Order: sequence, then structure tokens, then C-alpha cells
Amino acid sequence: MDNKDQAFESLKSKLRKLQALVEQGYKGEAETAKRLLDKLCEQYGVSLDEVINQEQTNRYRFEVGKGKIWLDLFMQCYANVTGQKELRYFKNSNSSILVWLTAYQFAELCNLFFWHKTNLKKDIEQTRQLVFEAYIQKHRIFRDRSKDPEGETAERPDKPIDFDRLGAVVAMMNNLNDNRYYKMIERK
Repeated sequence: MDNKDQAFESLKSKLRKLQALVEQGYKGEAETAKRLLDKLCEQYGVSLDEVINQEQTNRYRFEVGKGKIWLDLFMQCYANVTGQKELRYFKNSNSSILVWLTAYQFAELCNLFFWHKTNLKKDIEQTRQLVFEAYIQKHRIFRDRSKDPEGETAERPDKPIDFDRLGAVVAMMNNLNDNRYYKMIERK
């Protein structure tokens, strides 16, 4: 039995025990169990019947996002959860798709995809900033300070140099193309 099966069995077991408390427990105990049961079902986006019936599949909608990268990420997460090599889906809109899954697969895929999408967005933004800094440095696109009046120096805040960031910028500079811009008009 793999981890997914164990997790599913554990969830089924919890839900069955809570359902039994709802049906047979004393008033306060039954109410607490019902609230917890509803919370778990809401957390996983499923009904009690769906979770207990592991084989039943339903059509679920996912907001994948616009852009091929998000669909590709969704496909990787889908393959990880279902073990399938290919994804069959219906395009619902520019950013959402419909897929057939069991309730357990849906709950797991929702959590996995949301986490990775959020994490990848952060990495993309950090990498975008790194590429920008490396590009500016490599092509030396900054103000010429040689014509500044003597004695005029820009105040720079005293903060420690982040050598890891500096190393990452240098490494990225080495990965950028070596194309050069040549001025069309020279000043005299």
C-alpha cells in the first residue's frame, strides 16, 4: 500500500468515525463531530459520500491560469496524483479546465497544484529580478558619473554586501547573450 492509499484510508477512517459520532453520540459530542466532519469535507472540497466511495469519479473544475506554463504545471501535478501519463480535459474558459477525478484525487490535486503554482510564481518573480539585474550589469546600462562635479558623491546606505546574491547575478550574467549595442551617433 503506497502513501496515497494510506492517506486515503486514514481520511476515510476519520470521516467514518466522525459520522458514527454524529449518528450515535450525545448531543454536544454529535454537534462537535458534525462541525469537524463538515470542516474536513470543506477543506478537501468533497462530500462525505464522495470520499467514502473511492471509485466514483466526477467532473471537477480547476482554475489553471492563463499561459502554457500553468497548464504544464497542472499536468505534472495531475500525473503525480493520478499516475496517468496523459491528461484528458475539457477547456472551460481561457483559464479553467474540467477533468474527471475521484474525490480523493480532486482533494489531493487541489492542494498540490495550488502549492506549486504559488511557489513557482515566487521563483519566477525572483528569477525575473535576477535576470534584470544581471542584464543591467552586463550591458552597463547606468548613468555616466564621470561628468559629476567634484566632491559630489551619492550617499549610499551602509548595508552589508549580499555575496550570495552577487554570485547569482554574476552567474546569470554569464548565461546571458553577448550581443552588443553600438551607438549610431557619437558626441564630439
